[in-house]
Amino acid sequence: MDPTELAIEVESLHLRYPGSWGSPAVEALIGVDLQVRPGEILGILGPNGSGKTTLLEILSGGLRQTKGRARILGRAAGDRQLIAMMGYQPEGPLPFPQLKPGEFLDYLGSLMGLPGAELSARRKAVLSQLRLDGVAERKLGKLSTGLQRRLALAAALLPEPKLLILDEPTSGLDPEASLLVMEILEKFRAGGGSVLMASHHLQEVERVCDRVCVLVAGRKRAEGSLDELLSTEEQLLAASGLDASGQDRVVEAVAKAGGSTKGWRQGRRHLFAFLRDLK
Repeated sequence: MDPTELAIEVESLHLRYPGSWGSPAVEALIGVDLQVRPGEILGILGPNGSGKTTLLEILSGGLRQTKGRARILGRAAGDRQLIAMMGYQPEGPLPFPQLKPGEFLDYLGSLMGLPGAELSARRKAVLSQLRLDGVAERKLGKLSTGLQRRLALAAALLPEPKLLILDEPTSGLDPEASLLVMEILEKFRAGGGSVLMASHHLQEVERVCDRVCVLVAGRKRAEGSLDELLSTEEQLLAASGLDASGQDRVVEAVAKAGGSTKGWRQGRRHLFAFLRDLK
């Protein structure tokens, strides 16, 4: 991918579900604009029903927008050539419950056009990366929710994509598996890959996302880095080596109390508070 080319470019995206049986039409997305840059992780946040999954389904080619423009790696969303260039992890259970993990990946790899030897090597690599070797002989329908989520991420990584689109990638995972996924995403970004991920796990968003976009009722309500969105007017002073009495003194007294100042930094709200107060 050209380093100057956007991984994702969305302009004035609308999606309208027509009404039925006397019900009014539903505006799932209303004029959404966003960009994902090369080597960036962008988090999509918002309450249930805000349009996060709808947006990801359009970008993955599963839905077609009513109006607007969506381009992935320089191609229109839904272009069949993207199947070997991007990885998509949808939310929900995996299809084909009768297949084993390797069989499932082999099937997807054949759809992507991966040659046999390359597919075999990639299958082994992603199963090992997601620590799924131990369940290779179990059928998908017998796997726990967490194991299915890890296998879905393995499937997204199968073609060595340039872009990952992930819907709740750590949903149903235990803390150890969640940490593994975060490490995989950080390594993917370090290698120049781009990620668009929807998540309700705000601590994980704060750890890995370079920027976030907040959707509310189908509209973009905020976008920016976490520093830009969460900074406050409060100024904080960090200090070390102070006893209880020294903590009661201000900057001029820090040295006398036996401590040293670490410098001022911008105060910041927690992401939970930012989302709570966004109207």
